[in-house]
Amino acid sequence: MSLRTSRTPRGSEPIRTVGLLAFLLLPALAAAQTGTIAGTVVDGDFGGGLPGASVLVTELGTGAATDIDGNYRVQNVPVGTYAVRYSFTGYASQLVEDVEVAAGETVTINVTLSPGQELEEVVVEAEEIIQTNNEVGLLRVRQKAAAVSDAISAETIAQSGASDAADAVERVTGVSVQGGQYVFVRGLGDRYANTQLNGAVLPTSDPDRRAVQFDLFPSSFLENITTLKTFTPDRPGSFSGGLVDITTKSFPAEFSASLSVSGGFASQAIPGDTYIADPAQGVSPFQFGPGALAMPDVLEGTAREDFLTPFTQVTGPDGSTVLARNDPAASAFIDELSDALTPQFAPVAADVPVNGSFGFSLGDRIPVGRNAIGYVLGLNGGQGASYYGDGTLGRVEVQGLEGGGLAIDTTQARTDVRATREATLGGIANLAFQLGSFNEFGLNALFSHSVESDARQLPGVDNILREGAQVTDLATTYTERTLGAAQLRGEHQVPALGGLAVDWRANVSNTQLDQPDQRFATILEGASEDGDPFYTLVGTPPGPQRFFRGLDETLTSGALDLTLPVRVLGTRGELKVGGLYERTERDYGERLFVYELNRRLTLGGTDGEALETFLSDENTGVLSEPTSPGGRYEFGNFLRDNTRDQNSYAGTFDVGAVYGMAEVPLGRLRAIIGARYEPSTLTVASEALAVNLPATSDSVVVVDGEQRLGTDRSYDDLLPALNLVYGLSETMNLRAAATRTLARPTFREIAPVSTFDFAAGGALIGNPALERTLITNLDLRWEWFNRPGQILAVSGFFKDLDQPIERIIVDPENGSTSYANVDEAQVYGAEFELRQTLGSVGIGGGLADRLSLGLNLTLAQSAITITDRELAARRAVDPDADDTRDLQGQSPYLLNASLAYEDAARGTALGVFLNVAGRRLSRVGNPLPDVYEQPAPQLDVSASQSVAGLFSLKATVKNLLNAPYREVYDLNQEVIPFQEYNRGVQFSVGVSLDPTFGFAQPART
Repeated sequence: MSLRTSRTPRGSEPIRTVGLLAFLLLPALAAAQTGTIAGTVVDGDFGGGLPGASVLVTELGTGAATDIDGNYRVQNVPVGTYAVRYSFTGYASQLVEDVEVAAGETVTINVTLSPGQELEEVVVEAEEIIQTNNEVGLLRVRQKAAAVSDAISAETIAQSGASDAADAVERVTGVSVQGGQYVFVRGLGDRYANTQLNGAVLPTSDPDRRAVQFDLFPSSFLENITTLKTFTPDRPGSFSGGLVDITTKSFPAEFSASLSVSGGFASQAIPGDTYIADPAQGVSPFQFGPGALAMPDVLEGTAREDFLTPFTQVTGPDGSTVLARNDPAASAFIDELSDALTPQFAPVAADVPVNGSFGFSLGDRIPVGRNAIGYVLGLNGGQGASYYGDGTLGRVEVQGLEGGGLAIDTTQARTDVRATREATLGGIANLAFQLGSFNEFGLNALFSHSVESDARQLPGVDNILREGAQVTDLATTYTERTLGAAQLRGEHQVPALGGLAVDWRANVSNTQLDQPDQRFATILEGASEDGDPFYTLVGTPPGPQRFFRGLDETLTSGALDLTLPVRVLGTRGELKVGGLYERTERDYGERLFVYELNRRLTLGGTDGEALETFLSDENTGVLSEPTSPGGRYEFGNFLRDNTRDQNSYAGTFDVGAVYGMAEVPLGRLRAIIGARYEPSTLTVASEALAVNLPATSDSVVVVDGEQRLGTDRSYDDLLPALNLVYGLSETMNLRAAATRTLARPTFREIAPVSTFDFAAGGALIGNPALERTLITNLDLRWEWFNRPGQILAVSGFFKDLDQPIERIIVDPENGSTSYANVDEAQVYGAEFELRQTLGSVGIGGGLADRLSLGLNLTLAQSAITITDRELAARRAVDPDADDTRDLQGQSPYLLNASLAYEDAARGTALGVFLNVAGRRLSRVGNPLPDVYEQPAPQLDVSASQSVAGLFSLKATVKNLLNAPYREVYDLNQEVIPFQEYNRGVQFSVGVSLDPTFGFAQPART
């Protein structure tokens, strides 16, 4: 964790030079005896920034013009007290008096100009309108926005101690995060959320889900995270719960820099203790590529049809057909194939490492005449370890009994021991160029890379193999994820065309997933007639496996938006039209190798050393050569290629869009009305040829004249939207919205693929017959911005989903899951939000003014009408089963609460943060009983202290309650664990240096 110094001393405090990054001192020295006046000029009629407004320091006769966003900056102002005049043609000017400029400081003045007589002038004092709080700015934007939205700023993100976007977004009203990565908005699953980076949709690095993994975005790169709750036609229509827009830092107000390091540990993974780890591969922030786990050339270069086993028919030296085990060349080739992979298969004991991170950022705004160049550069990384040594895993089968009641049979009861090592490295490079007051160009680039090594042991009872069988599952998984994104954008104002705004952007982003050599084995423990123990590897799936898979997904898009201000009944409105084209290309491939076992070989135990010996060169491949020509080679364990062609596929998703919308002011009422037209095509084609299937089948697609297993879906959707905003007062709004949105199936969901899911412990099967979901949304919100940076809000929402898609269990015995449309579902609920200082609610004193309370609560209910097939399966178990149930992933409540203390003068900040999501349906039973994720409240505490304006110290404690993660079967009030483990308490301390050593001064309040 890191925290950049937020305040530094004024005036002539002695400068401490510590010899770090001396070149960074030059910009600060130049400003030592002067200050800066900066801020934003807001259009009082339209609500946004006012470009081209004049800002004049009257005593000096110098000033600046506002840029395209209404921002201005007057630099090198000598120390003193001034009056500043703000003016714009057709608007009443404003004179701000008593503006005090101090050495090295930035005075921030935000003013609002309204249409009126040009000679009319409003005179105010500077102290009344200075605003420097980022939350204040976000709430001002939210108050003027067309859609219902919530947001969290960089200020609050730093205060909460969030390490990445997943940590940060949990503080937003109605948002929860599943598995530390996936965002649920208003309790709806991740498939109903859309994620953007700087306004552009992102691809996913998860082959099995639609959602973007939020832990890829370090918190130090974030400017804010905004969640839109209602749809407007200028946004993509593929969301219902919410659209989450991650905005990275860009165009800083002044020179800034920070350097930070931190270290820590978790209560269940204390450095120096012993845990389990993958012996074949470690992790490092600077580790790229599969390393020792890369697929050997001999395997990668051998196609499945060319793979040999001892029983393959081959052509011998004399031209006759013989078994490979009777041919020297073929036997040598099988031996090479079988010995190609490392025998380091099972987890081994290892020492827990220290968790640590580092970060560096640099940014500045450089005036170039009347223009300006801004840049932000950042780099961060870290590594850590987690250990879950006391988990459990259970599986059951349920049957109905005559006369009522249930017969519950336990199929598996395991202890779950799991450890994870992970490392991350990320970088950001944003460049912006302001050309005059009416043009801005930007280039944003982001890179994020993470590696994770996972080791797992599951000893216990498996009654599927045989009653009371003692088994141990061993698994090691290495995952590498990479995200790269670049955006070129432009924003322009054309005063000659009535202030027409032209915004355009071109984006390209790529995500890659590499999971090399995932290893999975099951060892069966038994006893001889004499009572001596023996151990056997189970030789059928999910037996000894070596699994390689990789994904490469690229998304390119271009968009153009035109906004024209118009006058309606003497009040300013706007017309907006635009279009978008987006193409996503996915390439997914996998190889699966399994060991054919020689039962005469003895396995010495369940530990890693025993399994490594069993799969070593001495026991694998050729064990002995024939004693005579043409004789048989003797083989031990040997490798088979069990790859299925249909499990490797390529897909394309094309979506276009055109839209039109108008914002019509009708007195205190603003009506935002319009529609978006989105044609789309989703195509998936596997490498497997379609055999004995008609060309009209849902599972057939034609590629280069060949019928392949695959599918395609094309839609033409018209998505209307109406948003109403009624201004009850200058600080109070009443909002209402009625919209239509959608959720399309993903590549993986419609692909005719059946592959083993290591995380779920069963097969995951695609469904080419899936259809998209159409959603009708109704929203209502009352909001009161009673003070700058403070809000009270109450919201209600209703959603009707036509043909929602859910993941269901289709094979109770092995836990296989698939996807299915159900007829319909409804979700309705309410949200409550409060963000206040204690001083504003009647508690007096200086302490109360420095204490702020944040509280947001979402209450929701859902009802889904299940399919006839699912209902029949449920009633076979329980004749009284209802024909409705909860929507998968929907939580009945979400609660976020915080209490923060901040003393800016002393550089002290403290915060306590609570987050909890209610019991939610995580896995739909069909006909197994449903599995629910239990509430797991998380309590985090953070504290930071700035020291002499040179560096900051920060400490955080996460998951202080150490609430376990639990998924349980719902069996008529009888709770049986499906999966559970303790996450541990996480501790971290860090230091953040300010390399400017007190020269560069932030804005003062």
